[in-house]
Amino acid sequence: MADEIRQALARLAEPVVPQPDPYQRLLRRVRRRRRRQTAATGVAALVLAAVTIPPVGVLGLLRTDEPTLATAAYQPASPIDDPMVRRLLDSPTRGNLAGDTALIATIEREYRAARAELLVDPSLGDVRVLFAHDAPGARVVVVAYLDDSHALIRQSTGPEGASVPELLGQTGTPDEPQELTPYLFFGRYSRVDGDQPDGLAVGLAPAGCRVETSNDGRLQPDGSVVRSWQLEPNDGFVVQAGMPGGRWQFTCDGIVRYAGPARIALRTNLPIASATRPDLSVSAVRELRDMLYGDGLTGSTPQVLWTGRLPARVADAPAAVLVRSCSADGGCAALLKADARALAGPESAVLTFDRTGIGSADLVAVPLAGQTAGVLVAGPESATRAELIDARGSTVTDGPLTGGIGFFEVDSRTIAGVRVLDSADQPLLTAATPHLTADSYEFAEPTVWAW
Repeated sequence: MADEIRQALARLAEPVVPQPDPYQRLLRRVRRRRRRQTAATGVAALVLAAVTIPPVGVLGLLRTDEPTLATAAYQPASPIDDPMVRRLLDSPTRGNLAGDTALIATIEREYRAARAELLVDPSLGDVRVLFAHDAPGARVVVVAYLDDSHALIRQSTGPEGASVPELLGQTGTPDEPQELTPYLFFGRYSRVDGDQPDGLAVGLAPAGCRVETSNDGRLQPDGSVVRSWQLEPNDGFVVQAGMPGGRWQFTCDGIVRYAGPARIALRTNLPIASATRPDLSVSAVRELRDMLYGDGLTGSTPQVLWTGRLPARVADAPAAVLVRSCSADGGCAALLKADARALAGPESAVLTFDRTGIGSADLVAVPLAGQTAGVLVAGPESATRAELIDARGSTVTDGPLTGGIGFFEVDSRTIAGVRVLDSADQPLLTAATPHLTADSYEFAEPTVWAW
């Protein structure tokens, strides 16, 4: 049994194992070459003293076909072609370690010496520490290499209190040129054993920008959000550790440059039982809760509205569950989660098939997989029929509801509202469904990018 479980987990994990980073492979070869050169130089010095054989001859005997430091490729620097980018690069060192001048000097010196290992063009003569910060469980540094017209950024996240050599060992080397932007957002997020968060999110903008955060958004029945913002005490940056979530807002020179989610990525480590026999209801409740938290929205504990199978027109009619959470203002977020292993095939790493909807405690509509697959309507239990209407108020399709639940084969993007009726064919309520037209997976406001 244990072997079967391990094999099953290996099959699930195999498709998502990342391929080796080519720059990291090159970096390892460069480091090995550097160690061999150092050792060979010492041997050559002894030989020269004894028999006057030129050191280069000894080095030539030890050479392999691997790239040397002189021929190793560098990641191309990017042009500084935006005033806001220049403003970021000219910002003073920030973070709670900025005042440790000895540490900052060491970071600058060691990163300058490590140009070749970090695949940085040596013509970028200026090295600046843009950010140095200790957060619970992590130390973060951001270093810029630049000249008058081009620059390249390197960032590292190590253990809290990590030494500079440790940070160098954790410094990323992207496998392709990176566009310079006036902001740097990066981090990690994981959940261990279900509920123990171990994450970090960092947002860095030019000095002088105002940063605000929000975690109290209340979803309205029409899909809008009411929330307040709290000003961060930092100059143009924000750091969240533990379980990053909520919304960030960066305002520079009176213009909102970014307003959107704080969380960078999500990784959940499931217990073996959950991985081999997933409970869709448990997974859906957890996922909806995480989505609301990530969007900075408040709501009730998600409740299961419906479980069953999707219509036969959806391939293999997978098992599915609909869960919902409502805010104090009556707006509700819904998540339809289907077991998509049958849909995706045994070799796929995609195990679930999710769609979202927005509505009220009385009525919510969620699109099915595929834009033309249809819509699931969940209304009052007393509702026996639903009409799906377009933006002009014309009925696009209608059909029966069983216990308030029904599936409708229609292009969800054409539906602007739903009308539900009782057994006497009397209207119970009508609600707009802007989320269907927008075809958005997020619950919160649209993300603003205005850099």
